[in-house]
Amino acid sequence: MNDELRKHIASILSEVLNIAISPDDNPWRSQLASWDSLKHLELIFRFEEEFTIRFTIKEVAAIQNVDDLVKIIGVKM
Repeated sequence: MNDELRKHIASILSEVLNIAISPDDNPWRSQLASWDSLKHLELIFRFEEEFTIRFTIKEVAAIQNVDDLVKIIGVKM
């Protein structure tokens, strides 16, 4: 499941940020110039809608890379 989830998350990141991200990549927000605070919120809303979940404020602030997304979304599913 984690591999499928990672692929799905990478696909959404690629689409929203308009960049190529491989499921094997684990880029940090600081490494992705287009992942600013507005894109962060757009991603949060997209993941909430896509996976029918809700993030807490603490979780939103803690998301720094793809692994963080996989962990948080995996627990909520």
